[in-house]
Amino acid sequence: MGAGDPVEGVKEIESADRAQLLRVAVYFGPPCFVMLSMAWYFCLRREWIPGGVFLLLLVLNVPLTVAGIFAVHRVAGASAIGFVKTIFAAGDIAPPRSYPRQDVLIARGRYAEAADYFRDHIRIEPGDHEARLQLAQLLETRFQAGGYDEAERLYQDVRRLEPDARQEMRAANGLIDLYRKARRRDRLKVELARFAERYRGTAAGEAAGRELRALKVDAGDTPAES
Repeated sequence: MGAGDPVEGVKEIESADRAQLLRVAVYFGPPCFVMLSMAWYFCLRREWIPGGVFLLLLVLNVPLTVAGIFAVHRVAGASAIGFVKTIFAAGDIAPPRSYPRQDVLIARGRYAEAADYFRDHIRIEPGDHEARLQLAQLLETRFQAGGYDEAERLYQDVRRLEPDARQEMRAANGLIDLYRKARRRDRLKVELARFAERYRGTAAGEAAGRELRALKVDAGDTPAES
């Protein structure tokens, strides 16, 4: 396999989680400790608690703050996942599949390794169109001209292998964007014509038709509208 040891990828995910926990500790821990101390001092000034209890509570601030840090870290992670699920719950649309190992590598700028992991994954799960789409986007945006040919093949594979409606549109949009960047006007015109016909009557289909007509006018294929 070209992507390295899978154990290393797991360790990278765990390190990202530890980094997030450290951020929570830095930003939440000190304010939490200070606020608890002020609350106990307020109770002491009001004579709601004796001095001995005040000192005991100050000592307990440390474990209470640590517990609060872990609680905030866990709730924040659960809330983010819940938010994504809520968004995609409308219309019973399943959220896109995630690829944590590849995401960590991309965040670290290790694009070639992330691409290798996607390729290995697709060999094992050839029916995973989401992986093809993400690999194609990675190649198109991070490898530029060097990744255009493979990205084109991946988008075409998605369309050929009976994707769902969302994946089909993403593949079509991906090809259009790719041909714009590569300045392949002949293929861009073909793809725009296909898109305009496939999504006729929609705003996206009309926009594709307008761009196609502008390209034809620019190339001298048709006269400009007065």
